[in-house]
Amino acid sequence: MLEKMGCLARRTPLAGLLAARVPLRGSSGSSASRLPGEGAVQSPGVALGQQRVNPLGIQMLSKGLHEQIFRGAQMHHSEEDIQKSVEHLQRHDLWGKETSTVPDVELQLPHIYGANLDEHFRILAQKQSLPYLEAAKELLQSEISPVPQEWAWAVGWTRYGPNGEMKTVDFPDERALVFDVEVCMEEGHCPTLAVAVSPSAWYSWCSKRLLEQRYTWCSQLTLSDLIPLELGSNCPKQNWQEKLVVGHNVSFDRAHIKEQYLIEGSRMRFLDTMSMHMAISGLSGFQRSLWMAAKHGKRKGQHQVQEHIKKMRSKTDGPAIALWDWVDISSINNLVDVHALYVGGQPLEKEARELFVKGSMNDIRNNFQDLMRYCALDVQATHEVFQEQLPLFMKRCPHPVTFAGMLEMGACYLPVNQNWERYLDEAQATYEELQKEMKKSLMNLADEACQLLHEERYKDDPWLWDLEWDLQEFKQKKKKTGKKKNQDGDDVPPKAVEKASMLEWQEDPGPPTEEEEQNTPDSRLCLDHLKETVTLQPKRIQHLPGHPGWYRKLCPRLDDPCWVPGPSLISLQMRVTPKLMRLTWDGFPLHYSEKFGWGYLVPGRKERPAEDGLGGQSPSCPFRVIEHLYQEHCKEKGKEQPVSLEASLEEDLILTENSTFWQKVEEFSHLEADGNADPAAKSSRQDEVGSAGSHPEYHHGNGPYNDVNIPGCWFFRLPHKDGNDNSVGSPFAKDFLPKMEDGTLQAGTRGSDGTRALEINKKISFWRNAHKRISSQMVVWLKKGELPRAVTRHPDYGEESSYGAILPQVVTAGTITRRAVEPTWLTASNARADRVGSELKAMVQAPPGYHLVGADVDSQELWIAAVLGEAHFAGIHGSTAFGWMTLQGKKSHGTDLHSKTASMVGISREHAKVFNYGRIYGAGQPFAERLLMQFNHRLMQQQASEKAHQMYASTKGIRRCLLSEEGEWLVKELRVPVEREADGSVSLQDVRRIHREAGK
Repeated sequence: MLEKMGCLARRTPLAGLLAARVPLRGSSGSSASRLPGEGAVQSPGVALGQQRVNPLGIQMLSKGLHEQIFRGAQMHHSEEDIQKSVEHLQRHDLWGKETSTVPDVELQLPHIYGANLDEHFRILAQKQSLPYLEAAKELLQSEISPVPQEWAWAVGWTRYGPNGEMKTVDFPDERALVFDVEVCMEEGHCPTLAVAVSPSAWYSWCSKRLLEQRYTWCSQLTLSDLIPLELGSNCPKQNWQEKLVVGHNVSFDRAHIKEQYLIEGSRMRFLDTMSMHMAISGLSGFQRSLWMAAKHGKRKGQHQVQEHIKKMRSKTDGPAIALWDWVDISSINNLVDVHALYVGGQPLEKEARELFVKGSMNDIRNNFQDLMRYCALDVQATHEVFQEQLPLFMKRCPHPVTFAGMLEMGACYLPVNQNWERYLDEAQATYEELQKEMKKSLMNLADEACQLLHEERYKDDPWLWDLEWDLQEFKQKKKKTGKKKNQDGDDVPPKAVEKASMLEWQEDPGPPTEEEEQNTPDSRLCLDHLKETVTLQPKRIQHLPGHPGWYRKLCPRLDDPCWVPGPSLISLQMRVTPKLMRLTWDGFPLHYSEKFGWGYLVPGRKERPAEDGLGGQSPSCPFRVIEHLYQEHCKEKGKEQPVSLEASLEEDLILTENSTFWQKVEEFSHLEADGNADPAAKSSRQDEVGSAGSHPEYHHGNGPYNDVNIPGCWFFRLPHKDGNDNSVGSPFAKDFLPKMEDGTLQAGTRGSDGTRALEINKKISFWRNAHKRISSQMVVWLKKGELPRAVTRHPDYGEESSYGAILPQVVTAGTITRRAVEPTWLTASNARADRVGSELKAMVQAPPGYHLVGADVDSQELWIAAVLGEAHFAGIHGSTAFGWMTLQGKKSHGTDLHSKTASMVGISREHAKVFNYGRIYGAGQPFAERLLMQFNHRLMQQQASEKAHQMYASTKGIRRCLLSEEGEWLVKELRVPVEREADGSVSLQDVRRIHREAGK
């Protein structure tokens, strides 16, 4: 097993969890259907056959494991708690459901430290992290020496004594360091310079590439290019010691340390001040925007602040947030703001950083002393932040498992081999091939659409009717024609000559003579005539005259160096592309609005839209064709056709006795007759008449938006993952991939090019979004002498094979819930046959002689939540519906937590997982409403709100309050009506009503 292989997800052991862990697969039974009074089970110590079960039929640990872990402790439950649990399970239709058991596991566990599991894990974590905690305390209590005034221009490490004396060393032989690395981005991943400080001295490091000027350097990194921190030229590999390195975003610095790429050995661990800041005073994503607006006046942040305040003021069921004190006790994550928060004083200067980002290696050489001082000041600032943070962090997160877990998470190691390079090459080649095929399909679609110009057929196209179909006239120079004289010497006007020539052409010339047959053929004469017209072309050649405006934008000009024939500029990012592909959403054609982004048109709108100010020059929407398109879609899907489409718009305007037209005329006449009546009543009647038929009865979605004035059609927005108030910029975004798979979003059936292009877009979506992150992974390849003997002597070792490693830059506490964050590996999905490059995780392959060992706790967060809830409720495992479904629910019977939530809300089981995990992490009802409308775009806002309220009321309950003496006095004095439950509690709405009445 790889000693350094770290999981890429936080897994923290918790005391008491082993007692609740029951597998969900095994033989079936119905022990849960027995009532406690029938004598089935009376205590966890009583076995049913050879198995231990509790009074609710939940299988417990085997007798041997229970005695080893809990030292034979027995639990006794009161009849009242048991009966309360049974009634609760009955209310949720879980009592009596079939349960599962597994054979008991009997094994000898390692020695358990302490008196219980809590002490056991605490002692283990303390032993594991003690050397690093001692090193951290050395840094905490030390005062570092002043920053050196001059830095050594030398390759490798240089040590600076208290009096400024310089000494070349192999590496800083210190127990604890504060460390920072700087990289010239123009030169790739190779480190350029570094600075470190310990309680006793300062250190600097310079790369060979900085001091030696060469025409080119090898782009492939080896260990010799990296920074040594543990091994020198004369230091044996066996002399590994526990060392601690502190840095701000230290995972970036770790990726440039030599010994971290070795497969075995290093005991160095890393502590990140940015992660500690997130654990102490971190901000959520929305708070970050508010903080930026409050501190720096960012335009986007200010907009979000205004929207937030507007939403809070619009809520009538609660007071608006008026306190913004949190802005002054937190900050965003960069070192400048973190230092200002914890240390204060003069702000750090970061202008020099731009030289590493945008400058060249020569720029760094010319500003060497200034840049070394900049790096040293960052190290000094990090040390000052660390001294303030560590006591706060140990107070905020006192359990030693947290500290030990952060150290281990910061030592992740991913081994790769030659298959990594092959994976990158093959994925990129496949991507480029599919890109070419997709562009060819899109170009064919553009060429086909251009043919609709003939006889103006585009006017009846549901997608292309509103494109730029204006033509550019062919321009030419005027032909210079002099006045010719006839045989009599009279001038003949040019027009007369033209008319005469036309008459000559109209006469029948008769069969050609022998002389004419021997003359030049007509085709040659025509060609010669065309050559003569070259002089008539304007000086600046026109761009595709005779083609519509939208098509001309897709074609490069002749003077373009990259000119190729046809609409080669077309891409998925263009607004015309979804129209050319004839995309539909639930059978409705997609349409773009400048104000609302991408949406779709729903036919059947009867009222006259408002004037758009274009003077009637705007193109006319072919709503009849859209109606027919949707009817065909209904037939194909076997859906019932909407009744409202059967009556056409013209039929409503036929002047017949039974026509609704006469009713509208009569209503408008009444409005005119009541001209002097109450204006408010008149306006109300006008709104009532004007809103008749303003939304379709047969379709519900994000709309309609009647501001989009399209006769005969309503405009609905495409659903956005961040809420319906946001505009969709592209229907090809990855958020719409599930809609492409289930057929909600599909291409038109006129040809195969649109369908093929949509299919290719789905295939290349992963690689298009992730290939930059994947290709930029820093891989260090190891030579044979740098591999352990267990690898080189293994039968599977190949001399031609390559072995290396990637150090993922994991932020060990990247969120306020202390969840680890990493942009590539922690978000990698499982491989799929229809996703190019999705086999990313499979490219992590152990070298010969080693194996990757996977370990995971199934639904860990739900288990812990179940244990906490049941300890509070009745002290019995499975006593709550949440706990019973987590411990004993079966997916096949629909009794597990995700299946129950899915059936309750009316969504898929996969979507229900998002709800369940979001709920235990504190997500509220607005989050649930947004997800519901994202999962089911046919839901109305009101329906989503009702479903979310129902789910939260059923699963989390309804918050109620017990009034204090002052509250009871206010109710009595103000005579505020309140509804009380049997326990005397009142609803939160009643409490707010009392507050409002008391404030008047």
